[in-house]
Amino acid sequence: MKLYDIDRQCIVASHLEVAEDVRSRTRGLIGHRPLRMGEAMLISPCRWIHTFRMSFPIDVIYVDRNWHIVALTENLAPNRIDRPVLRAYAVIEMMACAIRNLGLAVGDQLQLQPDS
Repeated sequence: MKLYDIDRQCIVASHLEVAEDVRSRTRGLIGHRPLRMGEAMLISPCRWIHTFRMSFPIDVIYVDRNWHIVALTENLAPNRIDRPVLRAYAVIEMMACAIRNLGLAVGDQLQLQPDS
C-alpha cells in the first residue's frame, strides 16, 4: 500500500506497513530497523504514540477519519511520549526529516493507494 498527498501531488510513502490489530499497534516500531525515505508505518486507530525502546527518531503524522493531516511532530527522539491529538484517528510514523523533505503541512489531504 502507498500513501499519497493529494494537495502536493506526491507520494508520501511508497511502502506503508499497517498496524491495525492490538498486538501490532502495541509493538509499532519497537525492535524495527530504522525507516528509510519512502517507508512508513500506519497505526490505526491511534491518537498518540511513544518511542520507548526505539533506537531511532521519527516524524509523526496525525490524520483524522477523512485523511486530513491534523497535527505533525518532527524528529521525536527515542524514549519520549508525544502529545495526544484528540482529533486524530490514525498515525503515520516515518523517518526523521521526512515531513520537512516532503513539505507536508497540517490540512493536507492524504490518500491510501494500492500497490501497482
